[in-house]
Amino acid sequence: MKLLDSTKPAELPTEALLARLRSRRAGIDLLDPVATESIEATVWVYQRLNKRLRRRLEPFFELLAMRNLTLQLRYLLAGELPATLLSNSLLAKPLRQLLANSDENQALIAQLEAALVGDYPFAFGLTVTYREQGPGGVEMQLAEGMLVDALKRSRNVPLKRTLGYLIDMRNCLMLSRLWRWQVKQPPALTGGGNLDRNNLQRIWARHDSERLTSLAERLTGESLRNSNLDGGVTIGMEQAFLRGLTRQFRRLGRDPLGLAVIIEYLWRVELAVHNQLLRKTLSDDRGSLLEEVLLL
Repeated sequence: MKLLDSTKPAELPTEALLARLRSRRAGIDLLDPVATESIEATVWVYQRLNKRLRRRLEPFFELLAMRNLTLQLRYLLAGELPATLLSNSLLAKPLRQLLANSDENQALIAQLEAALVGDYPFAFGLTVTYREQGPGGVEMQLAEGMLVDALKRSRNVPLKRTLGYLIDMRNCLMLSRLWRWQVKQPPALTGGGNLDRNNLQRIWARHDSERLTSLAERLTGESLRNSNLDGGVTIGMEQAFLRGLTRQFRRLGRDPLGLAVIIEYLWRVELAVHNQLLRKTLSDDRGSLLEEVLLL
């Protein structure tokens, strides 16, 4: 079963859509506790893509749909689910129904694996993962699998660069988190980014925060060495990656198809909405919340 509903592409001219998105994009403030855009915005864009844009951006929309699915699972497996997550989701209707009618957790995961594995082979073994690693393992398997799958299927430069950057961001933040948690087991890093995984494994094993900081600075173009709060250099890494991603979108903005404009808008909407939901339901620690969103 595919993640996205099969709907007829729109005939809206690309330039008309881009003009609307440029205007909306300027109004998104990730530091605002009240999101100015909503989950409906992503669905709105998807429904207005013409056939060519939809084909080129399908891997990214599937990534966004999987992010929504993993967030829904996080709440469902904890015994609660904000209604807005289901009612305004990109997910195909059969998947929304499966989640809405869920009862016992292990049965839900087994049904989800059966529904997804035909189109997304990385979902194979999800039931075993849940039994052995719990909800966190399920979330990681789906999030990482979708990110790698989307990168493999991307055929245009803006999308490939964006997904490669997201993989590097995920890996760097993962190392930072494991150090804080004093985890001894080697991290399962995602492949496909620009940073060599073997190098990152060595950095983790040596607890070389200086080297990790240097790599993050090179990747984001931001300095992480000026903070003296709560552990020094790791503070601000999440924001540095976000600013670096925005800078990359601007470099890609000359793309005649406008893919970079669409991708940046969708990504900022996702961050704003998910950050707002996590702030309301989990904690007041903004730094931790932003990291949670970026690792989805």
